[in-house]
Amino acid sequence: MKHKAYKAAIWAGAFLFLFPSIVYANSSWHWVTASPIKVLPFAVVFTILIETASVTKLGRVSDYRKAFYIICLANLMSFIAPYLERAYRFIPTSGGYSVFAAFNKGPYYIVLAGYLILTIAVELPIVYFLLRKDSLNRKNLLVSILLSNIVTTLLVAVCERIICVGQW
Repeated sequence: MKHKAYKAAIWAGAFLFLFPSIVYANSSWHWVTASPIKVLPFAVVFTILIETASVTKLGRVSDYRKAFYIICLANLMSFIAPYLERAYRFIPTSGGYSVFAAFNKGPYYIVLAGYLILTIAVELPIVYFLLRKDSLNRKNLLVSILLSNIVTTLLVAVCERIICVGQW
């Protein structure tokens, strides 16, 4: 047992040495330029237009209106999901479930790597299962949904980091 404690202490020390973390105690984050909530409407419109074009052209869906409505529904679900989860994480610091705090607090941006995974996990099944009968090629539909979500998420992330600057 004593040998395991030494081993654990060595591994913990090596981990802390190899992966240092910067901690900003007693400081507060504020947005210097604009909050991500101000960029969100542009990101939504931009994303929906690109994804609709991708699904109708590459996914070979002939009914563009149906594709537009389904993509709007899927995007609504995927844009709301991270904020609801983040608002839940803010309960200990804000004293309650606060979606407003999820938008305006912390050194976090809307779009992170986890957001891409969440977007794909939410949007891909919704769009694919609701449009698969309208597509001439189901494999192309699946690929177009996946690629359009990756492209739009990366573009929104880059634009957001240029527009939304914050500091401690």
